[in-house]
Amino acid sequence: MKSSALGWNMKSRILFLSVILLSFSIVQIHGLSQDVKWKGTIEDEDGIKVIRNPKEPLYGEITFELEEDLSIGNEEDESYMFYQARDIKVNSQGDIFVLDAGNHRVQKFDKNGTYIQTIGKKGQGPGEFADTYEMFIDNQNILYVSGMRMIHIFNNKGEFIRNVAIPITQINFAVNTNGNFVLSGFITSEKGQNYGVFITEPDGKIIKNISEFPGINIFRRGKSMLFLSHKYSPMLCLSAVNNKGVIYGYSPEYKLYFLNQKEDIDLVVRKDESYHAISRGEKDEIINKRHESTSGRKMPKDIIEEAANFSKYRPFYNKILSDDKGRIYVKKAKSVLEESKEIEFDIFSSDGYYLYKISLPVSPSVIKNGYLYFVSASEETGVVRIKRFKIKNWNQLKTGIN
Repeated sequence: MKSSALGWNMKSRILFLSVILLSFSIVQIHGLSQDVKWKGTIEDEDGIKVIRNPKEPLYGEITFELEEDLSIGNEEDESYMFYQARDIKVNSQGDIFVLDAGNHRVQKFDKNGTYIQTIGKKGQGPGEFADTYEMFIDNQNILYVSGMRMIHIFNNKGEFIRNVAIPITQINFAVNTNGNFVLSGFITSEKGQNYGVFITEPDGKIIKNISEFPGINIFRRGKSMLFLSHKYSPMLCLSAVNNKGVIYGYSPEYKLYFLNQKEDIDLVVRKDESYHAISRGEKDEIINKRHESTSGRKMPKDIIEEAANFSKYRPFYNKILSDDKGRIYVKKAKSVLEESKEIEFDIFSSDGYYLYKISLPVSPSVIKNGYLYFVSASEETGVVRIKRFKIKNWNQLKTGIN
């Protein structure tokens, strides 16, 4: 009887401990889920929703598991040769468009990297490019190519439709569901070039001035005038976000503006981020590189520093892009003295919540359907390739806070 009682007692104790451990595990799991709570605030400022995100992302740091999937480029074949590949876009069929600014053309490839056609060439006539900066592809796979005060439009077969003259020097642009252009560009005055965000009709006429920000000052010395931009110059970044509209931001402030399809700002997103003062060493690095790059008679370093017009703090970011899920990637500006080639991005949801931070080995032009596309240029040979990497853990990436 004693043996039986002792056995039962041991079984009871084991069962009891198991229940306790199970309960503890449930509490731990529940506690973890409770910890993943967004800790920012939401306010209303003059009828505009303002989301203030904390410094740390909701889901912490994420790593993309990247696997090279495609490489386009061949120095022996004119159709696959790139000189100053400036932009990449991918249409709904997976066709890849490469803006080859040095060759004044757009090269179109299918999803397997096979050459399809060349769009445009150097010239001043219809469908010809004097200069090129950026591309945009709308929901009907219409291709838009921007140049100096001009947007060139081609149908989904690559056939020229028309040119649209733009009354400003644009930097980034998008086309909204109204068919209007949303442009970021320069407004030139006697003091310098300010940045602005504008809406134009399909014919290029400005119908709305959305925002204006300080830009690059004009340096004057006697009769000489100089615009000198550098890695710490303020920038106005802009990107389309699916069918929701456009997001833009002015790099000296960590603030993102959401412009809806009605062409109104309905959301402003902020993030708690520390300012970084520009050190003497950083200034010297920029000045020395500019001095060394000047051909012929070199510009004196004191003139370069005066023309550079350094701000007290370096900018927070220098690029904004969005993936096909509407997530927004903000490319963080880093010190010019930093040797690491890793590039940091903050990732936000389409409704403005700070989800992740991530470090990437490259700066992507496109993130779409689980793939990352970028321009790869060899530092040693200068050979340019268009690369596509598969993001193996793409489906694990969350799109919001729910």
